Amino acid sequence: MITSDSLTQIQSYLQQRVEQMRKYGRPDRKYCCFEELILDRGVAMTAASKPPKLKRGLPKSCYYNCQQVAFGRKTLTYVEGYAISADIPMAIAHGWLANDKGEAIELTWEEPGIAYLGIPFSTKWVKAFLKQRNRPDSLSIFEGNYLEEFSLLKDGIPTEAIVSLQNEVVR
Repeated sequence: MITSDSLTQIQSYLQQRVEQMRKYGRPDRKYCCFEELILDRGVAMTAASKPPKLKRGLPKSCYYNCQQVAFGRKTLTYVEGYAISADIPMAIAHGWLANDKGEAIELTWEEPGIAYLGIPFSTKWVKAFLKQRNRPDSLSIFEGNYLEEFSLLKDGIPTEAIVSLQNEVVR
């Protein structure tokens, strides 16, 4: 279950990164960094149990693990943002899935995280976005956005790219 302390920890970390990056401001960008984008557009999620039919993915491959499953299951949504694991008490850039109730489904870590804050993406949009990259790997939408010359920082995320989840946790 998400606690206000753990969510606050993620938000504080992201805000610190924003303050650091603003020192190097780019007037041509809507957002100074992806942390600012996540603070603006992200939603907090509680962890749900992983459905028994879903297998845990490869360690350190959260983006790949979750993109592949989301592409094959209409009831799950790919999410990128920051999370705190049960093992490492700090905010980590991470990818996970969300179910139709807006709960986080962890496919990479052994245990569900204790807090999640991220942006739920439309599967159709993610597929099209990654296809334009013309690469065989499954990079993070955000971390790999240098390939699109940081288009998401310049313009923000298109409205059609974000999915509204049923039980979004108010931050």
